[in-house]
Amino acid sequence: MLLRRSIPFAAALFLLLPTGEVRAQSDQDRAAARSLATQGAEAFTSGRFDESIDLLGRAEALVHAPTHLLLIARAQARLGRLVAAKETYLKILREELPPTAPAPFKRAQQDAREELAAVDPRIASLRIALEGAAGRKIGVKLDGQPVADALLGVHRPIDPGNHVVVVSPPGLAPIEQTITLADGERKEMKIPIPESPVPAPSPEGAGAGQGTWGGDGAGVPPDAPPGTPERKTNPLVLGGGIAAAALGVGGVVVGSVFLAKGGATQRDANDLSARHGCESQPPAGGLECGPPIQRQIEALDADAASQRTTGVINLVTGGVLLAGGATLIVLELTSRPEPSSSAWIAPYVTPTGVGVRGAF
Repeated sequence: MLLRRSIPFAAALFLLLPTGEVRAQSDQDRAAARSLATQGAEAFTSGRFDESIDLLGRAEALVHAPTHLLLIARAQARLGRLVAAKETYLKILREELPPTAPAPFKRAQQDAREELAAVDPRIASLRIALEGAAGRKIGVKLDGQPVADALLGVHRPIDPGNHVVVVSPPGLAPIEQTITLADGERKEMKIPIPESPVPAPSPEGAGAGQGTWGGDGAGVPPDAPPGTPERKTNPLVLGGGIAAAALGVGGVVVGSVFLAKGGATQRDANDLSARHGCESQPPAGGLECGPPIQRQIEALDADAASQRTTGVINLVTGGVLLAGGATLIVLELTSRPEPSSSAWIAPYVTPTGVGVRGAF
């Protein structure tokens, strides 16, 4: 209680002392500084610490005195601004007072040393690390104040309490995280930074971009929502689809040719049988439908059957490959495949079946 009552008087008393250490000021400045110091001390005693800091800072701007700084440091510590309080205490301690300095000045230095020893261990430490931000200019704010690049990735002194960190990667929405530190606590805050999206095409190139989507393997659909990443076509998948479709078309053509040839061969066998009377039993042609003619007819029948079988196999195989290739092409041009550096696909034909194989 004695200290609280004496603060306003001690703060004003030193201004009345004649000392060369107080910078030469006009009488008006000294009177104003004395009034501001007294008001600041009274605000401190009443618990109005922000007001006290403001008033004492004004007094210090007019007339320097360690007693001003001591009350400022105490008010900062009461508000939880321990980092600022430490710097103010150090400013008092670094000042070299002459032997003739007023007793309140010397007492202020002694009090500052004792109070700094109590404040310093309470200061917390925080390390802000941005993951995936190498080579990128990213803005960071701590409690609304910009953080210098030199303070990223290292521990820095910080007041205990709640803090808000906002990271603003270019082209992305700000990332906000909060953290709470106790007195003297040491923490790390790791913030992963996502990749920036591909810049949107300029209005001049909008028409070209729409025309190339799905054509040259790049671009974004015209009706895609904002922020849709650029889609790139996988050339292996698209090439496999085109190859399968081409093989399918060839299979259908070959199958159709063999079916037509088998039909013609069968007609030749039927005509030969009819000419020599081999269709009736017994043969009406007699010797005309002898063993040589019958063997010739049987050979034509066998050739026709073989040609039809080959035609059916090629026709079915070609149809499957054509359908599969067309499906791959459509899916590749209209879907958004997962990126892969080792994807491949290829059609295959074996004596037992047909299909498509690959790896994704």
